[in-house]
Amino acid sequence: MARGEQILRHWNLLRMLQTRGEGIPLRDLATEFNVNERTIQRDFEILEELGFPIEHEDDVSGKRFWRMPPDFFRSGPLVLGVTEAVSLHLAEHMLTPLAGTLFTEGLQSVLAKIRSAVPARALDHFALLDETLLVRRLGQTDYSAQADIIETLTSAIRNDRTVEITYHALWRGERYATRLDPYGLVLYDADLFAIGHSHRVNDLRVFKIARIRQAATTADSFLRPADFCLEDQFKRTFGIVQGDGPTIEVVARFTGPAAALVEERVWHESQQLAWLDADATLFDEAPDEPDALLATFQLDDLVEFKRWILGFGVSAEVLRPDALRRELRDELRATARRYDA
Repeated sequence: MARGEQILRHWNLLRMLQTRGEGIPLRDLATEFNVNERTIQRDFEILEELGFPIEHEDDVSGKRFWRMPPDFFRSGPLVLGVTEAVSLHLAEHMLTPLAGTLFTEGLQSVLAKIRSAVPARALDHFALLDETLLVRRLGQTDYSAQADIIETLTSAIRNDRTVEITYHALWRGERYATRLDPYGLVLYDADLFAIGHSHRVNDLRVFKIARIRQAATTADSFLRPADFCLEDQFKRTFGIVQGDGPTIEVVARFTGPAAALVEERVWHESQQLAWLDADATLFDEAPDEPDALLATFQLDDLVEFKRWILGFGVSAEVLRPDALRRELRDELRATARRYDA
């Protein structure tokens, strides 16, 4: 038997033992995991050696019921299941991009308590489960250097205080200072952003935290708009870039594997998909399978959509708006000329 299969059974066994307070007969556990009773008994022995308190009670007929104490982890009113505790331990790497910031301090505190309560051998035993899930990131920002800036902004958001920031505008190639009334922070695609009212332009703006060079709290306070909703600000964006113009309907056609790939995910909440039937030719009947996927989006800004659709190459075509179609055509021609040079 593969070691990974055994560890996964141990994991599910602990979960069942703790969630079934009345206990479970050995035969039922053997049936559940499709093994014999002796295998379950050996599993009990391993888990007990690792430090997990597995207990049993006999009913009036002498039938034995196995279980784990439901309060194995307890802190005041909080009862943490053993699998919940180990899950937190295994999921630590999910917040790796924010390591060193205040957002991971609480998690680190909880994990420290778990590690002090769960035997080290038990954590090592289940470490192999971490191999079943890899959090793969293409490019990663180290925010530990911005920890003080993040803390300044978070405090200003909580206390409605204006901050003075120095910002590097990458695409414009300039650095400037502005006063900012920060309304909230947004974690998008492993990058952290601040959104708020910029005094420099007297309007709402989004600032990438990695490009904020300095941030200092001022003595001035601000009043956050009563109707401001952080989530609503990005309902018409295709990522994080906001537009200030009217909503634009974008229609694109995808073919081949790209069509199936687009259908697999919800790329935007306004997304509407429709398969287009293939046309028959003079010599052949139309195939049974649809030929292309039509995708429609309602967006306020097209910058990030452009980058996204260009990644599909010849398998994607913007049908409208015409302005975006022409823009993509000119950009692709310029790219082709560069490769022809």
